[in-house]
Amino acid sequence: MSAKHADPEYRKNARIIRGQVQQRRKRDDDVTCWRCGRAIHEEQTFDVGHINPDGGHSLDNLAPEHRYKSGRCQGNRAAGGRLGAARQQARTAGTKGLLPW
Repeated sequence: MSAKHADPEYRKNARIIRGQVQQRRKRDDDVTCWRCGRAIHEEQTFDVGHINPDGGHSLDNLAPEHRYKSGRCQGNRAAGGRLGAARQQARTAGTKGLLPW
C-alpha cells in the first residue's frame, strides 16, 4: 500500500464511498465508473479511485471505478501502473548509459 493510500483521510473517505456503493447496490441502483461512465456490475470488483491523482483525498475527489480493464475502460490498476512507471522513469531518466569509470 502506498503512503497515499495509507493516509487516514483517504481511508476514512474510501470507506464512505464503499458504503455508498453498497447502499446503491442494495437498492438496485446503477453504480457508475467515473473513468468510463459505464456501470460497474455487481459481480465486478471496484476500487475507490482518485479523479485527480494530485487532488487530495476529499470526498469530491474520490469515486468508484472499475478495478481492471472492462470494455473501453482501462481500469484503476492499469492507470496506477502507468502512472507509477512514468514517475519511476522520470526519476531515473538521467542515470542511463555507461558508468563513467
